Amino acid sequence: LVVIGPEAPLVDGLADTLRAAGVPVFGPGKAAAQLEGSKGFTKDLCRRADIPTAGYVRVGTRAEAETALAGTFGYPVVSKADGLAAGKGVVIAMSEAEAAAAFDAMFDGGDAP
Repeated sequence: LVVIGPEAPLVDGLADTLRAAGVPVFGPGKAAAQLEGSKGFTKDLCRRADIPTAGYVRVGTRAEAETALAGTFGYPVVSKADGLAAGKGVVIAMSEAEAAAAFDAMFDGGDAP
C-alpha cells in the first residue's frame, strides 16, 4: 500500500499511475486532487453546484486584482494565489498597504507579507 503525502504528486496524477499498475494506493486521483491543487477550481465548482462558499473573484493580473478589491471587497480581505502553496500562500490583508504587499508577492515576485 502506498500512501501519498505531498500534494504535488497527487495533483500530477501519481495515484492514478500507481493504480493503473496494480499498486494499492491511499490518496485521490488527479481529477479529485484538483480540489486541493486549485482553489479557483474549487471555488468555481462550489458556485456551479450551489455549495455555500465565501465570495470571491478570480483574476489574472495585478490590475484586475486591484479593480476587484476596489469594487467588490472591503477589509479585511483574503488573497490567495491559485495553485499549490504547501499550506501557505494565503494573505489576510487588513489594509490597502497589506493588500498591495500581497499583490507584490503574487504578481511581481516580491516577498510575501
